[in-house]
Amino acid sequence: MSESAAPAEAAVSPSVVPVPDSQNTDLFSHIQTLLTNYLSSSPIYQLLLSSVVLCSASPNNVVLKLTVLPVHVNSKSILHGSLSATIVDLVGGLAVASAGSAKTGVSTDLHVSFVGAAREGDVLWIEGIAERVGETLGFTRVRIEKEVPGTGESGRALVATGSHTKYVK
Repeated sequence: MSESAAPAEAAVSPSVVPVPDSQNTDLFSHIQTLLTNYLSSSPIYQLLLSSVVLCSASPNNVVLKLTVLPVHVNSKSILHGSLSATIVDLVGGLAVASAGSAKTGVSTDLHVSFVGAAREGDVLWIEGIAERVGETLGFTRVRIEKEVPGTGESGRALVATGSHTKYVK
C-alpha cells in the first residue's frame, strides 16, 4: 500500500453520512459531479446504480452507500456478482479521480472476490481506495460491506473485495 492511501479502517460509520469538511469540499463536489455525470450518461449505471449516494471523498479515498434493491439480486435472492463488478468498476474510477487524476481512466484489469452475501434491503457501504496513480496506470481496491443490524455503528460484514487497474494516460 502506498503512503498516500487511506487505511481501510478509516471507513465511514454506517449510521452517519458525513458532511465534507472545508478542506475536502472541492474534492467532494468534483467526485459528486463525476458520479452524477456517469449515472446520467451510462444506461447500465442508470439501471443498477441510480440510487448510490456519495458519502465522503478525501485524497485517494471515496465512500458510497447503496441499498440493495430487487434489480440487484440474482435468482438466489442475493447480491448479483455482476453488480459487485459494476460497483468495483465505478468506484475504482472515482478513487482514481480522488487521487487528483484528470481522468478516471479505462479498465485494464478488474478482479472481484465474493466473500459474503447481501440481500434485498441490506445497506451496502462501498469504499474505494487509490493505492497508486501514476502517469499511465492507476491501481485501486474496493471493499463492499453490508450493515449488520443490531451491532452498533461499526457493525459491518464484508460482502466482496475488488482490485481495479485503470489506464489513465
